[in-house]
Amino acid sequence: MRIPSSLLSLLAMGAACHCSPTNRPVPDAGGGVQEPVRRVAHIIREYPHATNAFTQGLVFHQGHLFESTGHQGTLRQLSLESAQPVWMERLGNIFAEGLASDGERLYQLTWTEGLLFTWSGMPPLRERTTRYTGEGWGLCYWNGKLVRSDGGTMLTFHEPDGFALVGAVQVKLRGQPVELINELECANGVIYANIWHSSDVLEIDPATGTVVAVIDASALTRAVQGQVTSHEAVLNGIAVEPGSGRIFMTGKLWPRLFEVRLDGVD
Repeated sequence: MRIPSSLLSLLAMGAACHCSPTNRPVPDAGGGVQEPVRRVAHIIREYPHATNAFTQGLVFHQGHLFESTGHQGTLRQLSLESAQPVWMERLGNIFAEGLASDGERLYQLTWTEGLLFTWSGMPPLRERTTRYTGEGWGLCYWNGKLVRSDGGTMLTFHEPDGFALVGAVQVKLRGQPVELINELECANGVIYANIWHSSDVLEIDPATGTVVAVIDASALTRAVQGQVTSHEAVLNGIAVEPGSGRIFMTGKLWPRLFEVRLDGVD
C-alpha cells in the first residue's frame, strides 16, 4: 500500500508550519481548524534492538518495556542492554500488532485474525482471548478505554473487558482526514501515532481526533539508513516511560532503539 499523495501534501504543509503550543486555533476555509505545532525528535541515546523483531507495538508495563512483533508473532520483554529479549512468548502463525497496558494487564491486538489477547502476571500469562470485528493495527490505553487503530482514519474506543465498542473519532490534520494510522501510545494527554511508511509522528487530541502536533522523526530513519534492507523496515514503535517521561522510538527490523527528546520549532 502506498501513502496517498493527499497525506504527503498534508504532512508537508504541517512541516512548513511555524507555530508554538500556545498558538490559538487558526481559522481556514473550513472554519476554525487548529494549526498543528511542529516538533522534532532528537536522539539522546541509542540501545540495541533485535533485527528480527517486526515491531508492531511498544509499551512500558509494570516498570518493564514490552514489544509486540508481527509475522510469526511474539510478545517480548526487552532489555536496554541487549538486543536479545529477556523473556518471549511465541504466538505461532499469528500476526500480532498493537500493545497496550492498563498497569495491571497487557492487551495485544492481532492484524486480521480478529483476536485480542489479554495477559496478566509477570512474566505475563495469557488470561483470555477475545474476538472482535475488523483489523487491528495500533493500541493504547486512555482514560479507562482501549484505543484501536485499523489503518484507516478512525480511532475506536473499547472497553478493556470484552472489547465492546464505546466510541470513535476521526483523525484530522488541518481539517482533513489522515489515513494509515498505525502504532499508538497514550501519554502526556495525547495519543502519539505512527503513520505507516512515514517518518512523521502525530500527536492527537483523544477527545476530538484533531492532530495538535506533527513530530519530525526523520533523524531516526537517517540513523539506521544503510543498516536495513527491507522496504517494510519503517519507523514504528513509541513508548513513554511512566514517572520519568522518557520517550523511546524504534522501527520494524531496526538494529537500534532510540531514546528521544521532543523539541518545538519556532
